[in-house]
Amino acid sequence: MEEPLDITYYLGPQGVELLNNLDVPLSNGEIVSINLRDELPEDPLEIITFLETENVPRQFWVSVAGGYAQNGKLEEAQSVAEKGLSKLVGFLEEDKKALQGFLTWLYLKKVLLGIEKNSNINRARESIEKLQAVGGNKELSNLLLKAIVYLFEDRFDKALEILDRVLKENGNNCFALMAKAQIILNKTKNYSNALKLYQQVLVTNPTMSPDPRIGVGICFWFLKDESMAIQAWKRALELNPSNIKAKILVVLSEFNNAFNNSLSDEEFKHNYTTCLKQVSTLYKENVNDISILLVLASYFLSKGDYDTVEKIVNKIRASILGEDKFELYTASKLSGKLSSFQSVALSQCFYWLGRVSFNKNDFTQSQKYFHESIKLNESNLLAKLGLGQSQYNRGSVEESLITFESILKTNPKCLEVLYLLGCLYSKQSSRRKQEAAIHILEKYIRLSNNKGYSNPQEFSEFYKREPVILNSYLILSELYESRDFTQSLVYLQKAVESRKQVLLEAPLEVYNNIGVFNFMKNNFALAVENFSSAVQVAEKDSQGSSSQLIDDIKITLSFNLARSKEEISEEEATSSNIQKDSVDVYDTILKEQPAYYSAKLRLLFLQCLSTELPKKEILEALETLLSDNDSNLEVRSFYGWFIKNFGKKLGLVGDSDANHQKETLVQYNSHDCYALVSLANIYCIMARDLKDNDNNKKRKYYIRAVELFAKVLSVDSKNVFAAQGLAIVYLENKEVEKGLEILRKIRDSLNDISIYVNLGHAYAECKQFSKSIEHYEIALARFSDGNDTRLLTFLGKTWYMRGLYEKNLNYLKKAKQYAEEVLEKSGGTSAAFKFNVAYIDYQIAEFITKQRADLRSVDEIKSAILNLNTAITILKELALDEEKNPPYPKSELNQRALLGQNTLLNRLNMSLEETVSNIENVEQRLEEAKKLRREEEDRKLKEEEERNRQLALKEEEMAKERLKLQEQAQQWAEEQRANIGVDESDGDGDYNNNGGDAGDAGGDDSNKKKRKKNAAKPGRRGKKKAAVVDDIINDDSEESAVSSGEEQEPNSAKASPKKRKKKAAIVDDEEEDDVDEPDNSKKRKKKALSKEIIEDSDDELDDDLFGDDNE
Repeated sequence: MEEPLDITYYLGPQGVELLNNLDVPLSNGEIVSINLRDELPEDPLEIITFLETENVPRQFWVSVAGGYAQNGKLEEAQSVAEKGLSKLVGFLEEDKKALQGFLTWLYLKKVLLGIEKNSNINRARESIEKLQAVGGNKELSNLLLKAIVYLFEDRFDKALEILDRVLKENGNNCFALMAKAQIILNKTKNYSNALKLYQQVLVTNPTMSPDPRIGVGICFWFLKDESMAIQAWKRALELNPSNIKAKILVVLSEFNNAFNNSLSDEEFKHNYTTCLKQVSTLYKENVNDISILLVLASYFLSKGDYDTVEKIVNKIRASILGEDKFELYTASKLSGKLSSFQSVALSQCFYWLGRVSFNKNDFTQSQKYFHESIKLNESNLLAKLGLGQSQYNRGSVEESLITFESILKTNPKCLEVLYLLGCLYSKQSSRRKQEAAIHILEKYIRLSNNKGYSNPQEFSEFYKREPVILNSYLILSELYESRDFTQSLVYLQKAVESRKQVLLEAPLEVYNNIGVFNFMKNNFALAVENFSSAVQVAEKDSQGSSSQLIDDIKITLSFNLARSKEEISEEEATSSNIQKDSVDVYDTILKEQPAYYSAKLRLLFLQCLSTELPKKEILEALETLLSDNDSNLEVRSFYGWFIKNFGKKLGLVGDSDANHQKETLVQYNSHDCYALVSLANIYCIMARDLKDNDNNKKRKYYIRAVELFAKVLSVDSKNVFAAQGLAIVYLENKEVEKGLEILRKIRDSLNDISIYVNLGHAYAECKQFSKSIEHYEIALARFSDGNDTRLLTFLGKTWYMRGLYEKNLNYLKKAKQYAEEVLEKSGGTSAAFKFNVAYIDYQIAEFITKQRADLRSVDEIKSAILNLNTAITILKELALDEEKNPPYPKSELNQRALLGQNTLLNRLNMSLEETVSNIENVEQRLEEAKKLRREEEDRKLKEEEERNRQLALKEEEMAKERLKLQEQAQQWAEEQRANIGVDESDGDGDYNNNGGDAGDAGGDDSNKKKRKKNAAKPGRRGKKKAAVVDDIINDDSEESAVSSGEEQEPNSAKASPKKRKKKAAIVDDEEEDDVDEPDNSKKRKKKALSKEIIEDSDDELDDDLFGDDNE
């Protein structure tokens, strides 16, 4: 057995039974049990009499009144409570306060149910004042009553203040928590905090009424968790199947699902019908519920039953205001008298009345209703959208723009306002507004593709995409048309794809535009494909419909198809088959619509290009067509073109073209752009043909041409032919900057081949050949298949001019390559192209002959000679009688051929001989220079070898000298040691015995003392040692200096002992054996000096030369 889903689940059967039973004690001591749910009498007087007779306490009065209230019998409950208050005997003040409080709650219950709201609110306020008068201001129940009254009056701050006081005393007071959650939900929109409060109530008291699950579901709904919201409401219904609010919320959620998540029309129809049945059932249960009535108003409006909508709205108004005439009340009069719910409900009523008036095309009245709706509810987005649409339909475009812009500021992701604003901006003439339209519509498409719910398991792509209105793609394509053909074409293709996604065909106009854009981009094959598909669709539609519109569109599509095939035929044409497919289509069109002159003009144009029909017959047919359509500007324009190009061949007067254009402007349309441009071009030609000495007349013609071009631009600011004509006039009058500026502006605004060609001409005229070549190449790559002989000729001419200007032979060769390519692509039969090749060969030959000999090459001259012979042959062939269309008079061609053969060829041969001779001379000089360089290098090498040999000899001699010095030093060292031994064996007696030598002995003795003193100074001695060794080993050049100074006095030697003693030692050593001095004193002094030096150097010599001690 399933468990119950009502309050019994929480309290159990016994608990529920106890709640429903009331045990009343009688005066005789017995107890009477009354079931408050089933046993209360219909007439409350019976139970009132019973309570008065038994004189029961006040809680039984409150219980009985509460029983009536629980059963929905509010009037009976009010009678019991009021009777209890009127009882004077047996009740204390506290009892009366309890009954007064109950009565106040009862008034508020009626307000909640919409029963006499204003009067019951006033009664509740008066009842609260009575409670305050008897000291009930601080009681919890009375505080809650006061908060609820504030809540009904939308005085949220005061209500919240009281509720916070209550919750401070009792944080789990469910009623206070519910009221606070409602305030947060409605005022601050803080759904997370409100959800926490509702959940706290649910945990504290799961059986509370009103059910907190309603609030939980609402919070989840606004937090975008719709599944949890629906689950909460359905749970509330399980616990209380009669909960009308839960039922309404569940049904509204199903409506939302039907509108947003239906994947097909059939599914939507099924879901919507199911929801309507549920609403019908709810309406039968509660005919006065405002939410249900508003849903029904939406349904009847969609059916077009406007009277029923007005009846429903009036019913809602009566339940809120209690008045009969809805129109008497405006938002200003109702301000401050309504609760927030009432304001929202009345705002919806005004909104639906506005919709009714809008559908009846009464836009003034609908605007008034929408205004009132917005005043009652500032957040009513639908009313704001309706207001903007009403303003637009009344012709107040600026007002509607302001309205939609204000909506976009507060609702930046509203798809409807994005689409409407994009449409309105697109119709403005301001470029800034059109740019804004592009931005807004692209944002609309982007948001539409990402809008909705994601369902990763199935239908995910459908859930994420909102259907994009087809017109948004078309508007974007139109806006991009003047900016970027490619992007415009992309949006047209997206429009087709969007229709195919819903298994529908795009309008034929879309296919036609796609074909036109491909045609303008020179994608003729794609254009033919699109036009063919559109024609097939049109034929299919025409079979099941007799609409004249489809037949007219089919004619246009067929004409465009033939026009595209024309271009393909030109690319693939042969002499025997020119535009045959196009001609067949034009003939078919003319059979269906003989008056379709555009097809007739194209046929005549194709006949002009062919040779099948004589031009005389074409002229007759054209004159017939002109006589039948003399005011048709297209026919007149074609007639002017024909007589301009073929008039001379047909013998027409020379100025027939000018007269025809003047007639068009004077008699038919003074603003015909073609006639104005043609006439301006005629003036330009007349100015060019004048001689240079007639400058005044030439200037007059140019001024007239400028005036005509300017008039065309005033009529059609995007007329590229007039703009280019104006630029060309400036260029021809040497106002280069003005002309180039106009051409650059045209290039930036219109993507057309003529712009780049004229820019190439202009830059070439300004000697800016690199820029000229760049623009020709752009035109060749972007607007042709690379085989356009006209553009290739321009390129060749520019390279030729650049080569002459910059004196660069390679540029001339580049020009010849282009000339040969043009000749090859033309079939090799064109006399003009042959002449171009020959002419460039002449110029190359001329250029080479003028070059310095050192800049020429033999190969280039030989190639020039060969090419010049070929060029002479070509000129002779062009001068033959068989050539019907020579580019120049044949006599001039013969003269040029003779010039090349007799003069230029000889000059080339001379240049060749000169160049060869120069090369030989150069080579000879190079050989001589090389020989001289080799001889110089050999001479330098020999000198270097001799120098190295001398250095080696010198090194060898120096080595021998060093060896000799080392041996001599060794010998001196040995002699010194021997001398030291002799000195030691000689005593002082020698000096004593030989008195004549006492002075000398004294000198020797003094020298010995000096040596002893010097021996005590090793640092000084070390310095002497180093100096002596250096002198012995390295200083050979000092010998002569020492010899010249050896006759100096001893005193002077003592003054500089180091330097002088060293020199004396060296000289004494070298000349001791050879010089025999007669003066003994001098000889002794010499020996003493030498001895002193050697004695001072003994240790040094022992250490440095032999190293005996170290060994």
